[in-house]
Amino acid sequence: MSPDTDLEASGATLRLPTLIISPTDIARLSRELETLEDLLRQAHLREPNVPARMPRTSSLFEELGILNKLNLLDKTDRQKAASYLENMKNHAPVVHISFVADPSAEFMTKLVSWLRRNIHPRLLVRIGLQPTLAAGCIVRTNNHVFDFSLRRHLLDSRPILIDSLQKNAKQT
Repeated sequence: MSPDTDLEASGATLRLPTLIISPTDIARLSRELETLEDLLRQAHLREPNVPARMPRTSSLFEELGILNKLNLLDKTDRQKAASYLENMKNHAPVVHISFVADPSAEFMTKLVSWLRRNIHPRLLVRIGLQPTLAAGCIVRTNNHVFDFSLRRHLLDSRPILIDSLQKNAKQT
């Protein structure tokens, strides 16, 4: 069974909010969901016939619920979200992108949105820093490295530069 089939077979036809970018975000949401489950279970044990109140949650957690129309006070919806997050953690494709400096949140939102639209709808991005790049980025997948750095461009252009300098030296 492919990872996508695993996600679909689990009934996890949920959508991933653009604000959820990395595997770390998925792990954080899973922990938050477990905490919510524990709090609601404890509240039910203490006061069995009193409706539970939703504790304070993160904006990412709320966005997941709103986007997928989940009532996270409902046990079935929490199980659906937990199953989805578990499958995302185990099967979602992850791309590692190294930049010279930390990218802005706005840039990352646009980048993740584009990657999910054009590459894979459940793609997660791990961000790294590599100050030696000078400019650009390096993108790593499980089986390939794409070097879009200024350093790589200059190294690839080295023969052209040397040839140009030699031609100019002969003319003078």
